[in-house]
Amino acid sequence: MTGSSILEEIDDNGIARFTLNRPGVHNALDEETMTSLTAAVIRASRSHDVRVVVISGQGDTFCAGTDIAWMEQLSADEPSADARRLGNTLWQIRACPKPTLARVNGPAYGAGLALATACDISVADDEAVFSLPAVRLGAIPAVIAPFLAESVSLSTLRRYGLTGEEFTANEARRLGFISATCLGAQLDDTVNGIIDNLLMGSPAAQKEFKSLLNDYGRSQLSSGLIEGAAKISARLRRTPEAREALAAFIEKRAPGWRR
Repeated sequence: MTGSSILEEIDDNGIARFTLNRPGVHNALDEETMTSLTAAVIRASRSHDVRVVVISGQGDTFCAGTDIAWMEQLSADEPSADARRLGNTLWQIRACPKPTLARVNGPAYGAGLALATACDISVADDEAVFSLPAVRLGAIPAVIAPFLAESVSLSTLRRYGLTGEEFTANEARRLGFISATCLGAQLDDTVNGIIDNLLMGSPAAQKEFKSLLNDYGRSQLSSGLIEGAAKISARLRRTPEAREALAAFIEKRAPGWRR
């Protein structure tokens, strides 16, 4: 399905590809784009046919962040609603029960970098550049900071959030903003290789693991947290997918969820 600001495609393997489609403004996020992307991710989260979600950008930019021209048109009461909208988009990506993968095909600034870090896995073109430029515009990356802080240390976030300076894809990978980098010509092959590995996993197990990690992110380590994780593990071992995986291992065949 094609929308004005988001291109949507779901292939026969259950790979949902959502492409930011505003190349004229470097795929900057406005209200329509955030609303459309959020709705697309929610549909994928609820669909039994979707196994993996891939987010990318049209053209040679992943996402230039929030559309400044659009933000300047907002009334005095609207910026907070806009911030909530962006936060909700990022949260829906993070909370999606399906594995999410960012195909970072070029520069990612501000909210664009947050889109990548909100995904479970991110792969960037090694010539991509990144920054958190909000302070240079008299603002701070308040809504996106919690998502960034799960990927990098607070000292790293302090530096780039306070300076607004650009950094390279290799630096982004070293710091933890990005999972992996590769040559631009190898981006699709690298992404597809990760997708192949994701499709080998049990969908139910992946869903539970993502939920568990989200719980860990909101909780301090404790005996109660460990006990809860043990109960989840025990429950999963009794599911049809777990029994199928064991049978497939014994019978030396692929489990039924692998297409």
